[in-house]
Amino acid sequence: MKKRIIYVFIMAILLMILFANMYVQIEYDLNLYEHYSKSKELTPLEKEWLDEHGKIIYTADQSSPPLRYMDKSDGQFQGLVVDYIRALSIEIGQVISIEPAVWWSESLDKLTMNQSDFFDLIPSKERAKFYDFSNPIYTLRETIAFAKGENKIHNHLDLKNKTIAVPKGDYAVEFLNSFPSLKSDINYVFTQDLEDAIMLLKKGKVDAAVGDEPVIEYYIEKLNMKDDFEILDKPIIEEDAVLAVSKGEKQLLSILNKGIYQLKNKKVTEKVQEKWLGISLPLYKQKTSQEIGLVILIFLSLIFLILYLFYSWNMILKREVEKRTEELNSSKKKLQITFDGLTHLMIVIDREHNIQNVNEAFCELVQLEKEKIIGRNCLEFKNIFYGFGVEYIIENTFYNRKPQQKEYKYKDKVFQMSTYTLEDNGGEKIDLLIMIRDITQIIVSEQQLLHESKMASIGQLAAGIAHEIRNPLGLIRNYSYILKNNVSDENKREKSINVIESSVERASDIIDNLLNFSRISSNEYEKVDIRSLIDNIIVLENKILEKNNIHIDVRCPEDIICFVSEESLKHIFINLISNSIDVMTQGGLIKIVCKKNNNNILITFCDNGAGISEENLENIFDPFFTTKPIGKGTGLGLYVVYNEIQKHGGKINVSSKLGKGTCFKIELPLCGEVKDERA
Repeated sequence: MKKRIIYVFIMAILLMILFANMYVQIEYDLNLYEHYSKSKELTPLEKEWLDEHGKIIYTADQSSPPLRYMDKSDGQFQGLVVDYIRALSIEIGQVISIEPAVWWSESLDKLTMNQSDFFDLIPSKERAKFYDFSNPIYTLRETIAFAKGENKIHNHLDLKNKTIAVPKGDYAVEFLNSFPSLKSDINYVFTQDLEDAIMLLKKGKVDAAVGDEPVIEYYIEKLNMKDDFEILDKPIIEEDAVLAVSKGEKQLLSILNKGIYQLKNKKVTEKVQEKWLGISLPLYKQKTSQEIGLVILIFLSLIFLILYLFYSWNMILKREVEKRTEELNSSKKKLQITFDGLTHLMIVIDREHNIQNVNEAFCELVQLEKEKIIGRNCLEFKNIFYGFGVEYIIENTFYNRKPQQKEYKYKDKVFQMSTYTLEDNGGEKIDLLIMIRDITQIIVSEQQLLHESKMASIGQLAAGIAHEIRNPLGLIRNYSYILKNNVSDENKREKSINVIESSVERASDIIDNLLNFSRISSNEYEKVDIRSLIDNIIVLENKILEKNNIHIDVRCPEDIICFVSEESLKHIFINLISNSIDVMTQGGLIKIVCKKNNNNILITFCDNGAGISEENLENIFDPFFTTKPIGKGTGLGLYVVYNEIQKHGGKINVSSKLGKGTCFKIELPLCGEVKDERA
C-alpha cells in the first residue's frame, strides 16, 4: 500500500511539473527550461557582444497607427510597438535606435541588406528561411474591412473571387494562400500601407481590405467610414508577433529574449497596451483548443491521482479509525468507571436541563437505575437540587460559559454545588457537568481552625490584659484602705469613691473588649465602622504594643462603613497585628491606611520589621506554615486571613524585603459580596 502511494506521489509530481510548464508556456511563451535560462542576467559573452556592436537598430514602417507611426505634431516616432522597443532597450541596458521606414516592406529590405538589426512581424515557414525569431512579444490580430450591404463577408473564405487590398509583404497573403480554394481565386492589390488599402476600399476600387486590426480600426475611425463600412467580429488571424533578426545572430537573439522575458515578468507589455488601447487585458492570444485539451487532461489526471490516493489513504485511515475507535471505546469505559467511582454526585445535563449521564453515587442516593434517570429533568430531584438560586446558577453557567459554585444547607448538612460547561469542538453543543459534594466536615474543620486561631490570639492578649486589669484593681485596693481608715474625712471619702468607680469602669471596659473579641458570633454580614473596629483592637493590643515599643499610625476616615462579617475582620486585623509584633523585637512602626476605591475598600497594612525571605513569601498563606520557634505559633494566622478575605470576594497581596519590613494590601467590596454564597 505504501509503495502505491509513493508511485502515485511521484506521478503527481511529474504532472505538476507538466502543468507548471504549461502555465509558463501560456504566461511567457516559454517552457520551464527556457524560463529558467532567460530569467538570468546577460552573460559576459553577451555583454561583450553589446560592447563591440554598439547601438542596436530597429526599423519599422511609420504609417501603422496605433502600433507605430510618425506623429506629425512633434515629428516623433510613436506607438504601442515603439514603446515596447524603448522599454526593451532599458531592460537589456543598450541603446536601441528606432529608425522609421517609409513603408513596411522597406523594413524587410533593410534587414535583408544588414542595414538594421531587427524588426517585428508574425513568423512563418517562408520567413523562417531568411530570419531567426525571438520569443513572442505581443499578439497581433488581422481582420477584413468591407462595405456594409448585401455582400457581407463573414470570414476569410468569403474572399473567394473578390478583389482585396493588402500591404505588400503582409502575412495575410501567406495565410490566405495556404488555403487551396483561395490561392488562385483572390485578386490581390498590393499597397504601400494600410491607409492606401482603406482608401481604395472607400473609393470602391476593391471589395475588401485586409491587415492589422488596430490599424484598420484607426483609419476607419479617422476617415469617418463607420457608417458605411465594417470589420469582422472575429479576426481571421490571431498570432504571436516576434522580433526577427538575421540568420545566425544567436547572441542578439538571446539578448532580445531575455529582455522580452523581463518585459512580461514586470507586466510592462500590459501597461503599454493599456496606455494605447485603453484596456487592461493583454493582447495575448487565447488558449488554443489543443492547450485547453491538455489542461483538461492534466486536470482529469490530477483528479484521478487524487481519487486513487484518497482511496489508498482511506483504506489506511479505515484501519486506523477502527484501531482508534477500539481505543476510544476502551478509554470511554475507563472514564465511565472513573466517573462512577467518584463519591461526589456527578450529573451531566443538556440545555433543557434534561439529564444525559449520572454516576453510581447519584443512582444510590435516589435509589433508581441509571436508565430510569437519564432523560428526566434534573429539577425533578428536589431533595438534591435544593435551595433558592439553584436554577439560576445553572442558567448563568449556560449563558456565561464560566464555572459557577454555590453552597446550600439541607437538613443538618452543608453541600457545595459546582457547575462546568462541556462543549464540543465547534462550541455549538453545550452540556453542563454538575458536581455536588458534602462539605459539612470541611466547614466544621474550618470553624475548628478558626476557633484555634482565635484562642491563640486570646492567649496572646491575656498577658497584656492581665496587667491592664491589675492597675485598676491595685487602685481599688489602695483607696478602699484609705476609705476604711478615713470614714469621717468627707474629701478623702469622696475622692476614694470616685477613683474606685473609675477603676471599676476601666476594668469593665477592658473585659468588655476581650469578651467582644472572644464571643462566638455568627458570620452574618452587618454594617461595620472600620475605624471604630481598628481602634477597639488597638486598645486590646495596647499593653503588648507599649511593652515592645511599637507605635501604630492609623490613617482611616471615620465615614467608611463596610457591609461585612465583623467576626472575620477582627481575625484579619488581630492576626496581622500579632504577626508584626512578633517580628519587631526591637520596636518599630505599624502603619494602617484605609481608603475607598469605587465600590471597594483598600486597606494597606505595613510594618518595618524583619521582613520575609523570598523562599518563604510564597508559602505564608499555607496552613500550618510558620517560621516561628516551636510553641510560638500555630501556622494558622495568615491562612485564616487569606480564607476570610477570599470568602468576602476580596484580594490580598504581600510584598516584603528582609531588614526593611512587610506590606499587606487588602481589597474588600464595600457591599459585602460573598464568593461562596450559602442559601
